[in-house]
Amino acid sequence: MVPTTTTTNYYYYNSTLHKPRKKKNDTQTGKRVENAIAKKLNALWGQKLPTLKRGDVARYFPSSDERIIEYDIDTLVYEARSPFQKIQIMHSKTLGNMLILDELQNIAESDLIYTETLMGRGIENYEGKEICILGGGDGALLYELLKEKPKHVVMLEIDELVMQACNKYLNSICGDVLEKRKTDQYEIIVGDCVEYMKKFIAEGRKFDYVFGDLTDIPISGAPIGECWDFIRTIFEHSFKLLQPDGKFLTHGNGTSCLESLQLFEDQLRLLKPKVKFTTTKAFVPSFMEEWLFYQVTFA
Repeated sequence: MVPTTTTTNYYYYNSTLHKPRKKKNDTQTGKRVENAIAKKLNALWGQKLPTLKRGDVARYFPSSDERIIEYDIDTLVYEARSPFQKIQIMHSKTLGNMLILDELQNIAESDLIYTETLMGRGIENYEGKEICILGGGDGALLYELLKEKPKHVVMLEIDELVMQACNKYLNSICGDVLEKRKTDQYEIIVGDCVEYMKKFIAEGRKFDYVFGDLTDIPISGAPIGECWDFIRTIFEHSFKLLQPDGKFLTHGNGTSCLESLQLFEDQLRLLKPKVKFTTTKAFVPSFMEEWLFYQVTFA
């Protein structure tokens, strides 16, 4: 006998919609149906999958290794498209407001652990230091760094609209730092970070810390393509901006993405002058997975 697979889909409509009403299939009902079909077909195995919820609010987003995660999102708070990306802020019952950029989770009100692990709070000493943030448009990293009394922080962020949205809807994680673009403590420069890094290099400007709060490590089988070229450019420029005893701190990707993380580390090993790195991990609530962070210094 040739093994076969039978899949049965049940659809129902929310009673608030002006469509035919059908009985909602809860978990117990679905399991009874699955058992009845399995018995009738004399099947050796069966499974009832959770109901997929459709509607006007997106609830499903991918993990770093492309598994589907369902969120308890109940409201689309904000949506716009800038010249650079699609911007959404959604409200989750357990995570609070959450920033979504191009359909990928970036940060939520629940995610202080992300920022603290990226900056190595309690490990690094930022007092009196010169710091450069690449990206960081949600303002969370800048907000937390300023509590550590640095000499000055410059942040290079390309998307003004992201900052406006986060200032309004995510101020629990960014405070009021996105209200102004320049103070005695910090300066936010709106523009391409690579172009401003080139400018700083030409001026001979140096930093004690450079943060890469930009794109995630690409999920790919080889370090080729536009994203990998961008990462190599960021490496090259960042280490030209660092003091001899400075540090480059960045996030990587989910710890399950072993191949891509290895490719990233291979790129670090190719850098000249040579560098060395350590890593830390943290479970990030809005990512619903463990994330890897890098601390890189000259060897």
